[in-house]
Amino acid sequence: MSASVVIIGAGLAGLTCARELNRRGFDVSVIEASDGVGGRVRSDYVDGYILDHGFQVLFDAYPAAQRQLDLPLLDLHPFDPGAIIATTGKQTILTDPLRDRNLNALVNAGLSNAALPTDKIRTLQLVLELRSHTIDQILEGEDTSTLTYLRQRGFSEHVINTFFRPFYGGIFLDRSLQTSAKCFKFDFKMLSEGATTLPARGMGQISQQLAQPLLAHNRIRFNAAAEALIVEDEQVVGVRLTQGEAIRTDIVVVATPAPETARLTDLPMPQNELQTVTLYFSGDAPVYQGKKIVLNPRTDAFVNNAQLLTNVAPTYAPDGKHLLSTTVLGNPALDDTALFRRTLTDLHRMFESDRKAQAALAQYQPLRLYRIPFAQFQQPPGLHPTLPDNRTIRPGLYIAGELTEASSLNAAMISGEKCAECIAEDIQTKAISA
Repeated sequence: MSASVVIIGAGLAGLTCARELNRRGFDVSVIEASDGVGGRVRSDYVDGYILDHGFQVLFDAYPAAQRQLDLPLLDLHPFDPGAIIATTGKQTILTDPLRDRNLNALVNAGLSNAALPTDKIRTLQLVLELRSHTIDQILEGEDTSTLTYLRQRGFSEHVINTFFRPFYGGIFLDRSLQTSAKCFKFDFKMLSEGATTLPARGMGQISQQLAQPLLAHNRIRFNAAAEALIVEDEQVVGVRLTQGEAIRTDIVVVATPAPETARLTDLPMPQNELQTVTLYFSGDAPVYQGKKIVLNPRTDAFVNNAQLLTNVAPTYAPDGKHLLSTTVLGNPALDDTALFRRTLTDLHRMFESDRKAQAALAQYQPLRLYRIPFAQFQQPPGLHPTLPDNRTIRPGLYIAGELTEASSLNAAMISGEKCAECIAEDIQTKAISA
């Protein structure tokens, strides 16, 4: 029994679901409100610069990425493990001695006062422990906050404040570390087992690769925004577009961000959005050397983290130019000019003891900023078992998106896979019982 499927949204979840259904022989089509694929995972190409829609990276250890993506084709460029901590008056390094091959970084990390000797030992113990456990094993059992978990593991308040808050605050968009410890353990495992990478042509290439077989067969329609679902006798039978056009189908998959999914389905979805702003600057000289992220541990930090992307992937800028990305948590009530100005002021403060960095920053110019109003949803302990299922209570309606799993690229692709599997199983069951 064949079935037609319309997927609303060409983000990672929608594209993954569509690819899986297409492989299984379904008549699948994707409608996308914007002019391109990827949702938040898009890249703009401006005067030779590659500007991702927000600072994002790909953990190449992600299970879904290994299943769904041709990683070599993406030409991944890895960050170096660890981070540069921009403490008052100087920069210091923390790194993973099991993976970092830079002798200078290892020596500097060994001498760093950003973590106590006991913290370094406990970090190594945690690496070895989580490497020895499967993902299912680390997600089992009771949950708690990341902050509570770190304290239970014996980490000092010093390293929690200098490293864990800004580093995982940048991942979870929450420096309070109230995010589920299960999220922390999963990401810690991914970081310890693989590389943190950027595709040579930008994060948007992940979406383009997922979309390629669909685009090749005209399965994606752009500038087609869904106004409402078409419901007959309590069954979802299609989608009405904002232009008034009605698209009839056997199955509808809503694969949009949580607020839009809630609007279309009238079903409860994760709320309490986490916002962020990514600001890009261009310059003629590098602000710092090396391929590590720079963290700002100050309690009054405006910039949470900064990264010279061209140190990692030179393809992100024209020859002879450098591209600096900065992350501000939340969405400050400042206009763009004021936001750029305050960000640059904080960057100068982060590198206040480095004359070369100060001279380089003095020449950096604003390029573009991206305000991400729903970058993630809050993930407190115990949230994940309460998230929506791919199946809904409405016949003919399914949901795909990180909102069914967790807030990450990996989770979005997993949700797409699971949604496709649910649809295939349900159609097979109907065929058997018919």
